[in-house]
Amino acid sequence: MTEQQGTSRKAAILIVNGGENAAANRWIKLCLERIVTHTIYPDYHIYVWNNRHQDRALEAWLLDQPRLTLLSAAGYENLHHPHRTPLQRLYHLARSEGTHYVVALDSDAHPLRAGWLTEQLAALDKGAALAGIWRAEMVPSIRPHVHASCLCTTVGFVEDHHLRFDFDNTHSTEKTDTLAHFTWVAEAEGLPIYRLERSNQRSFHYWMGGIYGDLVYHHVAASRERVLFHNTPTRDRFQIDAHQQLKNETGELLFSGYDTYMSWLQGKEVLPKFQQNMDRLRAIADDHRSVRWWLDRALSTDLRRWLVSKIRMRIRARATSNPLASKLMWKTERAVRRAANALPHSEQKVEPQPLDAMATSFKQEHLYPLPAHGWTAKPPDFVGIGAPKSGTSFFHSLLMQHPQIVHPRIHFINAKRKETQYFLHFQHHDLPEDAIKLYQQAFASPPGAICGEFSTQYLAYPACLEHIAEAAADTKLIVILRNPIDRFISHVNHLIGKRGRRLFADATKKQRYLLHNFSFHTEAVLHSLYSVGLARLYRYFGEDQVLVLQYENLIKDP
Repeated sequence: MTEQQGTSRKAAILIVNGGENAAANRWIKLCLERIVTHTIYPDYHIYVWNNRHQDRALEAWLLDQPRLTLLSAAGYENLHHPHRTPLQRLYHLARSEGTHYVVALDSDAHPLRAGWLTEQLAALDKGAALAGIWRAEMVPSIRPHVHASCLCTTVGFVEDHHLRFDFDNTHSTEKTDTLAHFTWVAEAEGLPIYRLERSNQRSFHYWMGGIYGDLVYHHVAASRERVLFHNTPTRDRFQIDAHQQLKNETGELLFSGYDTYMSWLQGKEVLPKFQQNMDRLRAIADDHRSVRWWLDRALSTDLRRWLVSKIRMRIRARATSNPLASKLMWKTERAVRRAANALPHSEQKVEPQPLDAMATSFKQEHLYPLPAHGWTAKPPDFVGIGAPKSGTSFFHSLLMQHPQIVHPRIHFINAKRKETQYFLHFQHHDLPEDAIKLYQQAFASPPGAICGEFSTQYLAYPACLEHIAEAAADTKLIVILRNPIDRFISHVNHLIGKRGRRLFADATKKQRYLLHNFSFHTEAVLHSLYSVGLARLYRYFGEDQVLVLQYENLIKDP
């Protein structure tokens, strides 16, 4: 099968772009340019997730590229993993748009010649479960596997074996890498794998700067700040710095003299000066720690930056134990923040106003900007509605550990807060249309992800469920119940210990008695009357929309 013949089945190329600064943009640009140059396959599309979302010039350039769909990261989301999590989202979108083949490609990898895609897809058509870069350089630290820098497979293989691109194997005793589990599954099933093995005639490092099957080049860690490998003999900061130097200097050689650099890797003749430069870099990779090696470390900007950060951490740790030093540090940090706020608007990172959800309903000024590309603002996918002191915080924390559940766009005054309490502020009147639209705008997600909230007061208060039905009629409701007596005792203690001390610390003995027995006591009882809230809940929502859990079962079997 030739590249020109192709097939009618769509191929999706998934790329996650990262990098610490604008200098890293050259890698994604090289990658995309080489894909266009060396791919004549008739039906392919590129899906790019851009973690450098703040670089508007880069995003504008990406949008101008042919056959490309762009998804931007959200500045307010802490991704569970900067590579795996976006890959799953890109896969979800590509699958929904009818792709048959899936190609994961690193931004610092690129094809070297025409036929790179056809050869691998042809192997899949002949029965291979996987095709791509075969990484065997780290044996025995990591088993050989098809690497995520160039991994080709089919939607059928992924779905039939219930595989996920965001699978987290960090808790395993076996060292692994992104998407390595695809190989483990294929091998366990006895399925063929088409391997692009390392074909360098020369190498400056056993892992970095690899050519595979004479089809694809992978630089390794070009957009990563910390460069350390699983089988590094000396896992110290000096070795990290040496890897950083190798990555940076060979990157400069690639971009300043691409043909010469590739010729050297392929074993062709190069000028003596270039050969001497590569010999010097190979000596760094060998880690003999010669005088020159230590001199390079002493002159390293990255190493000095790391040392300064360690000194700052030590100073901060000491300062926290000394009230005077702590106060001085606080004043210094405040002065730095004020100076930052005085910068021209274009240089500032604009933050929304922090929300105290118990004091006011959130407004537009409390919302982070909607990510520029690929995200959809819509009503919440789920709403947790109660009951308080029933393990809701624990359950919410479990939910948020899933890589495809994202936080609302709201900037809470406490980053750990889960409750918007939005509808509590509309109990005395109807919910205005603009309030409904604002609520719906607070929840946004990219393809393959969901977004929701957990406000434990909603089940017990009269108008809240009605308002949820107006604003999010199709949402899923989560209710967690607990032995009502145990829950009541816990709730009373919480109200006295938290709200009582925070808001009524100066109250007289009589006032505290009234609060505890007529306000806090009544509120705690109200939230244990589950049947009232549940009857109202099923008036507005079908049983298929409601999940009821029991606290005691969660404790027995989390």
